[in-house]
Amino acid sequence: NSMKMLHRNVLVAEIEEGVDKVSTGGIILTADIDKAIKPGVVLSSSISVANDFPELSVGQEVYLDWSKAMAITVQGKKAAIVDVQYIRAIV
Repeated sequence: NSMKMLHRNVLVAEIEEGVDKVSTGGIILTADIDKAIKPGVVLSSSISVANDFPELSVGQEVYLDWSKAMAITVQGKKAAIVDVQYIRAIV
């Protein structure tokens, strides 16, 4: 990833789970039924974040306040830039 995060920003992407799942009875279950906040995965972080939060590394699964994130598209894939203060937990 050649995009560099500035200030205290982190680049994250939603962890994609199957969009539709089929139950054993053949019923299609859509992912929209679950309204819980989805986890994200860290794609990149600024040098400041890397120094202050060494446990927040690339590939790390996190929970964040998605409403505070700026949605972007990177190389055709959906991602978001969020200030580190809105990352609530590291899994």
